[in-house]
Amino acid sequence: MDSSALLTTFRGDSQRLGVGGAYDNLLRALLAALPRADDWSALVQGLLQQQAAGAAIALAEQGLQRHPEQIELRYLLGNGLRMVDERHAAERELRAVLAVQPTHAGAAASLAHLLRSEGRLQAAAQVALDSLPALPTDAQWRDALAFMRECDDARAALDLTRRALRQMPEDGGMHAAAGELALELGRFEQARVHLRRALAMQPQFASGWLRLAAAHRFQQLDEADARLIERAAHASDPSSEAGIAARFAWAKVLADVGAFDQAVPQLRAANAAMRPRVEWSARGFDAFVQRQIVQPAPPPQAQRLGFAPVLIVGLPRTGTTLTASLLARHPEVRNRGELNWLAQLALHVETGGRQVAQMRESATLYAAQLRRDDAPARVIVDKNPLNFRHLGMAAALLPGLRVIHCQRGARATALSIYRQMFAHEDNGYAYDFADIAAFARGEARLMRHWRATLPVPFYALDYTRLVSDTDAVLAELHAFLDLPEAAVGAASTAPESIRTASVWQARQKVHRDALDAWKPWAPYLPELLDTIPESWA
Repeated sequence: MDSSALLTTFRGDSQRLGVGGAYDNLLRALLAALPRADDWSALVQGLLQQQAAGAAIALAEQGLQRHPEQIELRYLLGNGLRMVDERHAAERELRAVLAVQPTHAGAAASLAHLLRSEGRLQAAAQVALDSLPALPTDAQWRDALAFMRECDDARAALDLTRRALRQMPEDGGMHAAAGELALELGRFEQARVHLRRALAMQPQFASGWLRLAAAHRFQQLDEADARLIERAAHASDPSSEAGIAARFAWAKVLADVGAFDQAVPQLRAANAAMRPRVEWSARGFDAFVQRQIVQPAPPPQAQRLGFAPVLIVGLPRTGTTLTASLLARHPEVRNRGELNWLAQLALHVETGGRQVAQMRESATLYAAQLRRDDAPARVIVDKNPLNFRHLGMAAALLPGLRVIHCQRGARATALSIYRQMFAHEDNGYAYDFADIAAFARGEARLMRHWRATLPVPFYALDYTRLVSDTDAVLAELHAFLDLPEAAVGAASTAPESIRTASVWQARQKVHRDALDAWKPWAPYLPELLDTIPESWA
């Protein structure tokens, strides 16, 4: 049977007769050819590739009546059902495939991504783990690890790296992943062991230098890790990603021991090399802020969430991670970390003209990514600071939204930003003080607009008060979020996983040291005082 000819005929008939007539012709021709099970699968696969999901589903169901044991055909049926958003039916068919063939890679991937899109991250991660063969290939290990990271399960992902390293102990990339995951979980010494191994095998592993520096508060320059970072900073190409990262890392080491005069040249060089690698325009950001201010608010979506959504926003390095970590000590709060969903959904909705179906779909998706499939909670937090850009969309998508706006001294914030090599391109302003100031002015302007126009409760959180009178501020936050009195975790309690640059600080005792941490830099970094005002107001 020539399946390609039948598919070509189907495509032509669709244009003349519509999909229904084309399908009837295809089915008659197929049955006349006395098809085998593989023929049904080939045609269903072709229809799916043509985006004719309805016809593919009907044909797969016809084929399964004749060949109910045909696993590939059932897998294709599950994919077709997923394409038309018949989620429950798709899950049923895909699980049926995996019940017979647990390592069916296609069915496992399709089901895992379906579950993830519904916010069922634990279930999705379990599917990915269960589908691994006894001896996975390198690619299968990496795909599984990448998916576990998408599911935000650092513990399971770290366990996966251990299993992988037993099979391939000299894999630098897997040591790098293990080091980053151990760091996120606060296992600092374990992180350093893996990061050293990774960097020994792959010196070009740029983020490894940053992670190694972040995993330890250095006391002196003759420590082994300090010397390792110093050699990399001086030996690597200063314009390469690894070279830039090593200089940021070496500046951090020098600052830890109080050698600010030596740290400043490293920071200047790293930021100067980083600036041409990013695309960020003060004029472009100002135009974005203006568009957000002048465009009408998107229509609110009516949905029952079953929890109170909270966004913690502000400039980076203003205490968003600390605030989320403190709140998460309450048993009825879940901290989801820094989600990237809001910016993506806002772009999707705005590009599509804010159509009703897009708004509804986006509201359902964002709520699912917050809710997830762990224990239910009264309050769920997304602490991505850059969500301040899209609070109008957030208010429309999330009924009952509350916003905590973190604020910190301008010079302390600017210097802390300038000291980071950010992973996300949205932080392209971070490598020049003038750009940082422009971004901060835009943030302040936009936040004034949101507070004046959105029917959303706001809490202005001052970083100085947070670290000076933590218990009082936390009590105010609990009242703001209508949280009942409850026994909260001890001061040493740390969140499950932290991916931000605050990975070390957020696990230490809250203290005031950071309030004036910018001042020792000022004599060696006059552009900080020249460019950054005492306050953004």
